[in-house]
This record gives sequence, C-alpha cells and structure tokens, in this order.
Amino acid sequence: MSFYDQNRPFGAPIGIPVGVPEAPPVDGLSWADAAYLMRIHKQGFHPPAHMRGMSLAQLEAKAREETREAREAEEARQSAARIANAPKAIERALLDGPSSKRALPAQRGWRLRVRYLNQARRGNTLREAAARVGIDESTARRWRIKYPKFAAHLATIVEERHRQNADDLKLRAGEPRSRAVFFRGKQIGEQVMHDDRALMFLLKLEDGQRARAEAREERREQRAHEIRLKEMEIEARRETKAISKTPASDVHPVALAEPESPAPINDLPAVPADIAPPQVVEVASQAMTPSGPTGHLPRDGGGEESNSSPAHSAGEVPAKRAEGVMGTTLC
Repeated sequence: MSFYDQNRPFGAPIGIPVGVPEAPPVDGLSWADAAYLMRIHKQGFHPPAHMRGMSLAQLEAKAREETREAREAEEARQSAARIANAPKAIERALLDGPSSKRALPAQRGWRLRVRYLNQARRGNTLREAAARVGIDESTARRWRIKYPKFAAHLATIVEERHRQNADDLKLRAGEPRSRAVFFRGKQIGEQVMHDDRALMFLLKLEDGQRARAEAREERREQRAHEIRLKEMEIEARRETKAISKTPASDVHPVALAEPESPAPINDLPAVPADIAPPQVVEVASQAMTPSGPTGHLPRDGGGEESNSSPAHSAGEVPAKRAEGVMGTTLC
C-alpha cells in the first residue's frame, strides 16, 4: 500500500493490511489485557510504548507474573475453606448413609494386568509400560511367573514387536546414506554412500534359516520312513509267528477223493471198475513128435507140433511161445 492509497482510511498507519481490524491504542493497559488484545487483533494491535517490540509469548509471561499474587491468594482462600469444611464433611460421612454415587474401585488384579499389556503394546519398552501403569518392573516379572496366560500374551506382544523391528530393518538395509559437503559455510555438494553390510548379513541369515528348515524337513521324512519300515518288519514278524503256531492240517488241507470220471480218455470206452484184469500164465514147452494123435496140426517143412496141452483154467490166457519151430503158427 502506498502512502497515497485511496482505500486507506484516514489516520490509519502505513503497512497494516486493510482487512485486519485495528485495536485502538491505550495507555493504562495491563499485561493480561495486552496479551488478550494481541491474541485477537495480532498485527492490528498497537501496544503502548513500553510494550512495543514484545511478542505474544512475552506478553503472556508478563501477564502470568502480574496475576500471580491474585492466583496465590485465591488458592489460599480455597484451601482455608476446605480446611474449615473438613469436620463437617467428616461428620456428614459418619452420620449420613453411603452415597448414591458408586465409587470406582482401584484397578487391581486382572484389570491392572490388562492395562499393562495395552501399554506394552503401545510403548517401546516394558519399563515404560510399567511406569505408565504405576507398578514396578518386579511386579510385572512376578506376574509372568504366576500367570501363564499373562506370560503368553506378553510373549506374543514382544514377538510381534520384534517382527516389526525386523521388517523395518530389512526396509532400511538397502537405503543409501547421504552426507552434505560444505565449503566456507555453504553447501557445495552431497556425498551418497551405499552400505550393503546389513543387507548381506540379513541375506546370509535368511539363507541359513532356509537351509536349516530344509534339513529339518528331510530328517523328519527320513524318520517317518524308518518308522514305516519298522512297523512293516514288526507286522511281518507277527504274521510269521502266527503261521508257525498254526497246525499243519490248517495250513495244508487234505484234498478230498474225487470220483472217477465217466468221460472217455483218448476216445476209449470207460472200463467198469468191477471187471477183473486178465492174468498172464506161462505154459511149459513140450517135445515135438513126427506124428501125433488126431487133432494134430499140419507142419510146414516136415515137422508137426502137438496141440495136446493140459487143459487151461477158465479165465486164463496162454502165453505166446517165444521160441519154437520156424514157420509154425497157432490158428
């Protein structure tokens, strides 16, 4: 705004925006009133000469110092009133019945443990959580020994916080670090450094964990295979023992006699079982004579063979002579 600004009201100081309300200058102004007016009007407030150049914080400090005696006097009056009314309050508490308002009991027991767990989940350390709840660290340690569920919840919180810190560390491991370079008080450059030692350490740690997990899984499978083989061996021994105790008649049952089949074999007629087989009887050889009784057989070549032989028994078949006169046959 120039000195000849037409929008500037008459008598308004130069350098103050038009939209900011202006407080009238006052001479007998207290520090509290000055702080109040400066808080409302800000740049539009014109303090007295002895207050010019002071900030709002300085004015508020002066106001507190100015009203300190009045505040102390008010606090003393209220304290005296409480002391004077104390016997009446005691008598009223003794004579009157219990108050209709239920007093909140002090948080002890499981409520206090729940508060401790909540503070441990929000805070950074267990010591800070104990201080926020108002207990000692030894109390929290005693709770962990005495109450297994409390110890389990606290262990879960610690494990979760450890996992969060590990994730943050993994995310920060690959980030570069920068350092500003100054010359004669002015920054002329920036040095960027990459430190991969933490990242390499984390990768090595993860590789070891993965290898150990694979080894554990392999050992578990091998152990399960050995257990299955042992069970199969025990089952085989049990079956062998059961077979050894079983009688031979149960193991090898006697086959029943099958009746003779009436079907022909090789196109031969079936032979009844009641027909006796023929018997072969050898007949003694007799001396051959040139002439014989009637009934003799003619002989070729000048010889005859006697046909006289003892009577054959019924059912007997004479055997054929293997040796004799050449050319002699029986009709």
